Amino acid sequence: MQFVIFHGSYGSPEGNWFPYLKRNLEELGHKVFVPKFPVENWEDVEKKGEGYISTIQNLTTWMETFEKEVLPTINKDEPLCFISHSISPVFNLHIVSKYNLQLDSAIFVAPFLETLPEWQFNFVNQTFYKSDFDFEKLQNLIPISYAIYGDNDLHVPIQQPITFANRMNSSKIIVKNGGHLGESAGYTEFPLILDLCKTRL
Repeated sequence: MQFVIFHGSYGSPEGNWFPYLKRNLEELGHKVFVPKFPVENWEDVEKKGEGYISTIQNLTTWMETFEKEVLPTINKDEPLCFISHSISPVFNLHIVSKYNLQLDSAIFVAPFLETLPEWQFNFVNQTFYKSDFDFEKLQNLIPISYAIYGDNDLHVPIQQPITFANRMNSSKIIVKNGGHLGESAGYTEFPLILDLCKTRL
């Protein structure tokens, strides 16, 4: 099985539970890639203030990075699973749709499709937002998916992951007191996601 793990805005491959998941899947003998996408610095964004569109992190720069660094590594003859956090679930929908990637499965963590309450996230996310995908096509390309989200996410209102899951026909998994399901909420390890991956092996 091939796994690609996608970090979110202001993130990196070394953050959250990504190294834990990569290490454990590789120990099981699977190919795991955790690409690094261009991201802004939070402090720099706050200095700029509202009203801008990021020139570092945006849909174009992430698509270019995926096409250059990830797409050539994918073996179309092996099952493929995407695991994504925060802005990356909607980014996954963009790339699966554009490249007609057939996935075995996907795990969407704290997903959303549209604008968030905090302008610092919209600053870097706004070019990714999209709610009018061809969801029937996407459901065929991603036949099995899970949407995992906290019941007290400070960044993503709870209706957002529910809407995402409904559009993708994803199985919903609510994590009590999970927050945004990242390192700030204590998630440097995430056995639940590892277990879900194991069900696809």
